[in-house]
Amino acid sequence: MRMLIWTPLNAAELQKSMHSGNVGPAALVPVQSGTVLLPPPGTKLNEAAYMANRVRKIGNGAALAVWNDEAALLYLFTSTIGRASMWGSREAVLRLSAQAKQSGPVGLSFDRVTAGMVDLREKEKWQLDAIDKLTALYPAAGRKGPLERIRDFANGRDAIPDFFRSAGLPEVAQVAELAEQGRGDFVLRTLEAPHAKLWPLALIFPLLVLTALVTVLLHIPAVVYYLVGGVLLVLMCALLVMLRRRLVRTKPINTVLPVIPVTQGAVPTD
Repeated sequence: MRMLIWTPLNAAELQKSMHSGNVGPAALVPVQSGTVLLPPPGTKLNEAAYMANRVRKIGNGAALAVWNDEAALLYLFTSTIGRASMWGSREAVLRLSAQAKQSGPVGLSFDRVTAGMVDLREKEKWQLDAIDKLTALYPAAGRKGPLERIRDFANGRDAIPDFFRSAGLPEVAQVAELAEQGRGDFVLRTLEAPHAKLWPLALIFPLLVLTALVTVLLHIPAVVYYLVGGVLLVLMCALLVMLRRRLVRTKPINTVLPVIPVTQGAVPTD
């Protein structure tokens, strides 16, 4: 499975803004139309979507692509909610979704319950809305070619390169194809996946229980318990923010947001 994010902002400005805004880690590939980001291996779909939405705010739009050999997902972000296009059989799309989300049994069951969402891709309004999102994101894009590829939703093979090429973004398509070949993996393997450090959440419940027990045993007024509980929650939130900032902002910019060299405009090189 592969992921990429494209935004029309150039790599130099994007790298600086992502570092100061604590967005990433990711490898940046400069292309003629902006920048392609390659998230690290192990990045979950919700983490990639969060990154794409932050990049949207920085670069005035973003597209998140997720694909494997049999299916593909494409989210076009011109607002907080991305419009999804899907290619491949229903089962292939569900398998890709589960793989990208790294779903457990509960997640798999939820995907099955909401599988009807896949059928929305057959509706003309859904297809035209995706094209409207595309042209808002990249005004130079044509409508006919991308719409034809969206309507060919049963064919999941090469859907992402085909879509970007039909939209007038051949260099993004080329990066997608090279990413499939493993070009750039030597850099991506050095990056930490953007997993949130959630271990403070495991501490808060025992601390609240201990505080309640001490309050009861020592006959301390309940208001003190609520005050201490509030302080613990604030400290936990501050700790979560501090841990997240350690992912990007506190590290050297070229270590967490490396720019992969390119040749002939758009090709990651080893």
